[in-house]
Amino acid sequence: MNLLGTARLALNRIWATKTRSLLTMLGVVIGVAAIVALTSIVDGASQGINKSLATLGTNQLNISAMAPDALTEQDAEALAKLEGVAVMFMQSQNEGTIATSDARVNARLVGVSKDYFEAVKPELALGSYLSSNPAALQSRDVVFGADAANDLGLDAGMLGQTVKLNGQAFRLVGVLDDQAGFGTSGRVYVSLDAARKIFSQYPYVSSIVIQATTAEGVDALQVAADRLLRERYGLSDSTDARYTITNQASLLSAVSSITDTLGLLLTGIAAISLIVGGIGIMNIMLVSVRERTREIGVRRAIGAKQKDILTQFLIEAVVLSLAGGVVGLILGEIAAFFLAILGDWEFSIRMDTISLALGFSLAVGVLFGVWPARTASRLEPIDALRFE
Repeated sequence: MNLLGTARLALNRIWATKTRSLLTMLGVVIGVAAIVALTSIVDGASQGINKSLATLGTNQLNISAMAPDALTEQDAEALAKLEGVAVMFMQSQNEGTIATSDARVNARLVGVSKDYFEAVKPELALGSYLSSNPAALQSRDVVFGADAANDLGLDAGMLGQTVKLNGQAFRLVGVLDDQAGFGTSGRVYVSLDAARKIFSQYPYVSSIVIQATTAEGVDALQVAADRLLRERYGLSDSTDARYTITNQASLLSAVSSITDTLGLLLTGIAAISLIVGGIGIMNIMLVSVRERTREIGVRRAIGAKQKDILTQFLIEAVVLSLAGGVVGLILGEIAAFFLAILGDWEFSIRMDTISLALGFSLAVGVLFGVWPARTASRLEPIDALRFE
């Protein structure tokens, strides 16, 4: 019998036992759906994190104070004079209260120097940034992150209205988009001078951010910045510093490494369920061989060869596995899409994930279908016809 005829017999057999076929496919469906959904979730979350971190720049160093009086504006001015520094800005942060006439919530209040918004460029949903004009820096303007704005129910109609920060009146000039960047959503931004007056922190700052002229120059700039600050405070190389220096490129690389490892771990766990599904296919096919022993005997008696029986059972296993893979792929994509909406991360389906899922399904069908197929093909016609 030719291959087409054998394939037709295999498909007819699958259709004749629809319920059993569906139950046989179930393990593969669950395994593939899990691989696709988990891979998509990890990829989407990773892309969102990397995108947010990338908005801060891979050529950036963040120098954070380990005590309220650890860093000063004079430190920042000295760092700005280092060779290879393109931009420098300062931040002063503290917890505070924000209020309108209708609501009152706690939020992270962040004072920023004039170059902050020009350097970071977070996306705006409404209004404008704080002005970098020196005269405007003395004004009491405020820009809200997305979550902080939502907590107070701010909308376009509130632009220009008064908002109170720690009891002091400020004018709302802008609201950042919820995709503006890493760590911006729950914050409220005012000028550095305004923040230090609110918290009586002059001349101290919470952090100093410097951007190198090139990404390649970040490591050298980190060494130079650490050396300068140690000299200013008389700290030896073995003395614990008053500050921490975070290399944005190293942070981005570390996050990518963690998400890649997590993705491999979750994919491995999902692959185990797919292997279990393959074992299920093998068990059902072995049972099917036993139930169809007389049928196999009749086919062999009328001229079917061993390879015809082998091919038929192998096709049945592969078709069941591939069909389960396709159904699992569709269900996995649907699950990933809705989970992305619920988790507020990017929906991501890569072609290599689809290829991996379908390829794995095919491999499972072949590997776990060979034994039952060989068992069926080796039955002797006389013994098979005598089987009760």
